[in-house]
Amino acid sequence: MTGSTNAMITDGTLLVHCSANQALRCAPVAERPGAGLVVSPHQRDEAGLLATAAYLLRQRRFEAPLLLDAARYAGQARLPASAPFNPRWLRRQRELGLPVLTDSGYVDSGDEPGLAGILRRTAVLPGTIAVLPLHPAWLQDRLHRTVLTGHISAAGVPVALVLEAVRDPFALPGVVEGLLAVLGCGVPTLLLRCDVSALGALCHGAVAAAVGTVAGLRHLTPRTPPPRPGAGPHGFRPAAPSAVFRPALSYRRIGAIARAHRRHRDPELFGCACTVCDGRDVDWMAALSDRDREVPAFEHSIRVLQDLRDELLPRDQPRSTAARSWTARCADAQYRSRELGWDAAPMLRHWQRHGPTGTTAARTAA
Repeated sequence: MTGSTNAMITDGTLLVHCSANQALRCAPVAERPGAGLVVSPHQRDEAGLLATAAYLLRQRRFEAPLLLDAARYAGQARLPASAPFNPRWLRRQRELGLPVLTDSGYVDSGDEPGLAGILRRTAVLPGTIAVLPLHPAWLQDRLHRTVLTGHISAAGVPVALVLEAVRDPFALPGVVEGLLAVLGCGVPTLLLRCDVSALGALCHGAVAAAVGTVAGLRHLTPRTPPPRPGAGPHGFRPAAPSAVFRPALSYRRIGAIARAHRRHRDPELFGCACTVCDGRDVDWMAALSDRDREVPAFEHSIRVLQDLRDELLPRDQPRSTAARSWTARCADAQYRSRELGWDAAPMLRHWQRHGPTGTTAARTAA
């Protein structure tokens, strides 16, 4: 896809999105066939990110696809879309033999000049992927969507989308429909900072999608007011670790899974054959502290998602078949969620509504 010396990104690649301080721990999880790694700076330390990438490639001999996300679009001090690219950032990625991602600023709702500027500047940089960190209106609103797809089609360069939301952007009405419109533009499209919807994106034609290790890397959090004194470095208590519960196709708190297990003793629902759980019931992590849960919860989640990706996208299967399979999985996950007394993840309904079987599947699952 990019002509780099690092491993090529192939269609259907499921990436792990982590921060630089997690990269060495995540590397083994990302070296499975069809996988790879996206790394963002830890505490805005861009030099540390580049040093980590160099270590992974030269000392660790990391051979899976590796991408670097400057994340200048995130946090209190995020830059706007009009901010120029840093030539050194682009050059260092090339020197490391990596796919080149722009260090784009944030594209706010209605900022068409900023959107057009990122794509125009990328188009003159051979083999470069335009990172588009988007306000959700760009996918939700029909007029915004038309403008977005028009500029993407006209530029003709690969794009990597980052979607903003308080929680899951795919829970918002119109976002799935908007993503499908972008995927129909005919340009290679990646999705960064995602969760289970990464599978839906891959099934509908995305070249690659990245699942975050922690909640803050599974979407772009909107900029918030400065934290109150004593509220902690980010103004709130970090969320307790969640893990993918495969029958419900969604991230759930470990405690919630354990409580559901006490009510429903079906071993087929709770037993997990991933290499982390090794046949144990998935709520075995409930006996651990939040701190000790973080690593196994993520490793379990990515292994489950990798297995699902392999099932949904076997070799030589057309994407249309994968998209129908994904729609059917979403319908089943809604049923399983209700069976366990949970509200189904809203994104399941949106993926069904806009899948190949359309409203028929949504009515069947209702």
